[in-house]
Amino acid sequence: MTSASTRNTPPSSVSGQAAPGVRKVDDRRVARTRRSIDTAFIELLKQRGYEAVGVSDIVREADVGRATFYEHYTSKDDLLRSQLRHVSSLLRAGPRDAAALDATPLLAHVRDVPLLYRLVAGRTAAARTLRILQDVLEERAGELLDARLRAGAALREPLAPPVAARVIVASLCALLAWWVERGMPESPAEVQRLFEACTATMISG
Repeated sequence: MTSASTRNTPPSSVSGQAAPGVRKVDDRRVARTRRSIDTAFIELLKQRGYEAVGVSDIVREADVGRATFYEHYTSKDDLLRSQLRHVSSLLRAGPRDAAALDATPLLAHVRDVPLLYRLVAGRTAAARTLRILQDVLEERAGELLDARLRAGAALREPLAPPVAARVIVASLCALLAWWVERGMPESPAEVQRLFEACTATMISG
């Protein structure tokens, strides 16, 4: 006879792990929940701005429990960082004879989907959100610089990797602001060439 506890236990594989079918259902549920939270967050940002949005607003808009929110994100800032890491992942290592970073894919994303950038770094955005954007971009820039240095590249003296990452990201953010404020008439490739002119001498090899 099957006990109640056995009936309520998710099926498992021989190894004791959850069966593949169960994992797929759980993965889909997690993905749906994250999409609901992310969509609610962006909608609230559009309506109110970052500082006026709280976790309670997000969970109400997403129709999820507060505990569910904290299963996925530690805070509102953590949620924003998660959104921005998707964007920062578009930064690539630059060619050996040009800038330390290739921002062309990121620039193309901002041109095609400018909303998130305007919300966190536009003229009406909070200083806090711009700082989070810069932190996330610096994190990605640092990873790419470290990979270049391990491959034999060298930074111009007396630059250290953390300083180089911050200066590179500051240049990128300044160019982004200039470009967006002008209505983005230049192509991403043209802005990338400007970025290279600003940063190419920082790294060799």
